[in-house]
Amino acid sequence: MHLSWCVLVCALFAVPLGAHQRDPEHACAAPVRPDKSDAVAWNHFVDLVDEYRACVNRFVERHYAASDRHRVVANSATRDWSGFVRSELNVPEDFPHESDRR
Repeated sequence: MHLSWCVLVCALFAVPLGAHQRDPEHACAAPVRPDKSDAVAWNHFVDLVDEYRACVNRFVERHYAASDRHRVVANSATRDWSGFVRSELNVPEDFPHESDRR
């Protein structure tokens, strides 16, 4: 009984460790369009549109930059693997393809 309880608790806590993180969402608030007949409200709306656009642009630029950094480190890992294969493995002699074994 104690072992099965421990296994259950460990399983419940282990699941989130491998789970994918939620995609980020911007926190920018879109302005509400006022009646055009109110010039003061309309001018304020135009200012808020500019702020909204700037907020979305900052979010997009930040995530494009993160994507670029991820691509750089992924390419670096691929180069590390390729270098290891070229320098340490004697392919195909040490690791022949399945079709070569027949």
